[in-house]
Amino acid sequence: MKEQKTALVRQLYMPAILCAALWGSAAPCIKKGYELFEIAADASFSQLLFAGWRFALAGVLVLIVAKCKGHRILPVRSEWKPILWISLFQSMIQYICYYIGLSATTGTKGAVLSGTQTFFALIFAHLFLKNDKLTRQKALGCVCGFAGVLVLGMGGLNGFNLQGDGLVLLSAMSAGAGALVSRIFTPGRDPMLLTGWQLLLGGLLLGVIGVAGGGRLGAVTLTGVLLLGYMIVLSAAAFTIWTALLGKYPVGRVSLFCFLIPVFGAIFSALVLGENIFTLRNLAALAFVSGGIAIANYVREAKNGTKQA
Repeated sequence: MKEQKTALVRQLYMPAILCAALWGSAAPCIKKGYELFEIAADASFSQLLFAGWRFALAGVLVLIVAKCKGHRILPVRSEWKPILWISLFQSMIQYICYYIGLSATTGTKGAVLSGTQTFFALIFAHLFLKNDKLTRQKALGCVCGFAGVLVLGMGGLNGFNLQGDGLVLLSAMSAGAGALVSRIFTPGRDPMLLTGWQLLLGGLLLGVIGVAGGGRLGAVTLTGVLLLGYMIVLSAAAFTIWTALLGKYPVGRVSLFCFLIPVFGAIFSALVLGENIFTLRNLAALAFVSGGIAIANYVREAKNGTKQA
C-alpha cells in the first residue's frame, strides 16, 4: 500500500502539480514580457504579435515532440476542420482577448479570472451535450467560482473594469467553448497533432494581425528572449505531460489539480511582478474560484472501487 501511494505521488501528483505551476506562471510572465519587450499597455497589436510568436513556436515544439514520440504530424483532409474550430476558440479568440485584457489588469486578477474557464466549460457541456449535464456538485462548483468573480468586482471600477477584467473573462468563456469543441472533435484523433497545429495556426494568425496593425517588439534583449523561450516550453511541456496523465488516469482525478492554477498564478504574480496578493478581496476571490474548481472536479472513491462525483 505504501509503495502504491509513493508511485501515485510520483506518477500523478507531482506531474499534475508541475503542470498547474507552469500554467499558473503564464499570466505574470506575459505581463513581465510586456515590460521586457517594451510593449505599452495600449499597444494591442504589439501584444498580439508577442502572443503570435509564443503560440506559433509552441505549436512547432509540440509537433516536434509528437514526431519524436512516433506520432503522425501531417494532418489528413478530415482533420483540418477540427483543427480550425479548436484553434478559433482556444488560440485565436481566447488569446486576442487574454493578451489585450491582461495589459489592463493585474497578474493576480488575470490568473483568478482565467480559472473560470472550467465553469464555462461545464455550462457549455450542459447546454450542448446530452450526456454531460450539470450535477448538484458541479453546479455548486460553478456558483462558488462565479462568486469569486463577484468578489473581484467589489470596489467599483477599480475592482472590475471591462477593458481588462472583462476581456480576460471573455477569454475564459472562449476557452470553455474551446473545451467543448475539443470534446466533440478529439475522440478518435491524435490530440498532440490537433493541439500542435491549432497552436501553430492560431499563433500565425495572431502574428499576422499584429504585424498588419503595425505591432512591433520595442526591444529585444537576452532576458526577454529567455522569458519568451520559457513561455514556449511551458505551453508544450504542460500539454504533453497533461495529455499523458489523461491517458493513464480518470479525467476527474487529473482535472482536480486545476484548482492549483489560480493559486500558482497569484504566487508567481507576487514573486515576479511584486503584486500584493494578500488583500481580503484577492484572497476571497482566489478561495472561491479555486474551491469551485476543486468541488466541480472532485471524484471520490466508493468502497467498491467505483468513482462517485
